[in-house]
Amino acid sequence: MLPFTLSGHRLAVPVQNVLKVLPALLSTPLPGAPDTVRGLVNVRGQLLPVIDLARRFGWESPQQSLWQPFVWLKSSRRELLLAVQSVEPVCSYQAADFSPASDPRVPSAMLRGVVRTADGMLLIQDVEKVLSAADEECLANALAEHGGTFDENG
Repeated sequence: MLPFTLSGHRLAVPVQNVLKVLPALLSTPLPGAPDTVRGLVNVRGQLLPVIDLARRFGWESPQQSLWQPFVWLKSSRRELLLAVQSVEPVCSYQAADFSPASDPRVPSAMLRGVVRTADGMLLIQDVEKVLSAADEECLANALAEHGGTFDENG
């Protein structure tokens, strides 16, 4: 698992879905994209959506900063970037460490479960549910309409 912090919460994603951790990148807004998409970033010629996971959870979105890391993820549908506040070292857990997500502050349908650690609860994000089905469709439409003519310089 790759743990990270976001809006005062500790989350993690399976390391097999992580392509890389990148330094802060400037995103360009994508007209017509859902609210959970901050914009697009060009990484090695590939346009990647930057997801505001805090907004997806209904939490206050952290301020963007110069040192904010991005977690580059691969789901079954697309590659995307998660803007997070900090990233912790990779760790592993046994199946017995996992329990169902039952925290009322978090939509449990978006999680694979939780792990209780010495540092508190670690929410395990389901990478396939970073975007809702409606947001996925809205993003696909916005990319189809604007992605091919996307201009980073305005």
